Amino acid sequence: MRVVAGFAGGAAGAVGAEVGQSVSDLVRRRVGADPSGRAALAVVDERPRDPDALAALTAAVRERVVADPEFAAGLAQALAQALAGAPPSEPPPPAEPPSAPSDPPPPPPEPPRQNTGSIVIDGGAKVRGSTLSLGPVTFNNTPAGRTALVACLAVLAALVVLAVYGGTKAFDGDDSPGGGGVAASGVEAGDAAVGGTGDGSGDGSGSDAGGGGQGEGEWKPEPLADADAVLGVLPDTTSLASGWTMTSAPSAEASSQDDGSTYEGEAAYQGSYGMDTRFRVVAYPSTDKASAAFRARSREAAEEGARRMTMPAVGDELIAFSLSESRGGGYVTETTNYTMVRTGTVITIVSGKDTESRSYDSEDLRSVTQLMSERARSAQSG
Repeated sequence: MRVVAGFAGGAAGAVGAEVGQSVSDLVRRRVGADPSGRAALAVVDERPRDPDALAALTAAVRERVVADPEFAAGLAQALAQALAGAPPSEPPPPAEPPSAPSDPPPPPPEPPRQNTGSIVIDGGAKVRGSTLSLGPVTFNNTPAGRTALVACLAVLAALVVLAVYGGTKAFDGDDSPGGGGVAASGVEAGDAAVGGTGDGSGDGSGSDAGGGGQGEGEWKPEPLADADAVLGVLPDTTSLASGWTMTSAPSAEASSQDDGSTYEGEAAYQGSYGMDTRFRVVAYPSTDKASAAFRARSREAAEEGARRMTMPAVGDELIAFSLSESRGGGYVTETTNYTMVRTGTVITIVSGKDTESRSYDSEDLRSVTQLMSERARSAQSG
């Protein structure tokens, strides 16, 4: 336990600051693969300061690491670079050149080393032969070493999950429910979090955000009557910022969904830095049906492992989240960012993909989400 505690204490700062998308995705994907792990993650997302929730998540992570050697190996590989830290800086040059040749300087002292059974604690981070070094800890390929590795990985995995808790991306402002007029956007294991300027209770009461200061109580949306009305909600090149290019022309038709919707449409463009962006519009015969479908889609996203994001309030109900798909044996992920907004009887969905070198532009996502809600509202205003 002394070794584990030392490892965790020494690495916590590095994990919190350096751990990246791959570690977050790996932990959430593997721990969320079974119902108990998924439930533990959902509870911590909802109540991040609840000691019981944190204890349940820690137990779920430990169980997954012990049962899944591939997960343990992948986590070790992903964490090794972050735990290694920055390379030592070069010593400053001497103020004056030496007046006469001198003996070469002695080699720098080796970092302090402590031996505990089959575990070596030092300042390196490397893989060599049958040993594995993670930051300050090296494990030998012995039964005791493997046992210690599993224990340390379990602790580190729990630290990582907590450090990147929920994988939350904040686009703007306070991400607390109702804080400063910012939507408490997200996906939950149960009901969807509701956007807008309400209290964040998720009761479906809606908001007046994105509607010019008029709430649903004052605005009576008219359901879209046909596919042409849906086409009017989808953006064209003149309604998007300069530099956007169309990759799939807007189209609309009678809905093929089984959620009570009447019409649906979609279009695709490339935005900043050539990033793919898709727009979808789904029309319903009433606000009640639209709200029920919004919540059902939110729950589906949560079940698929969606990671919540925060965004300023838009429309009557809002969720913002990302979904990641693993490639390359589970060590490379492709992430798509989504916003879904209900405005009256219409649901609008925007999705934008990250690339290997760049995350999807948050300002683009925010602006086109607002644009789609405004166009949906206009189309329902007669």
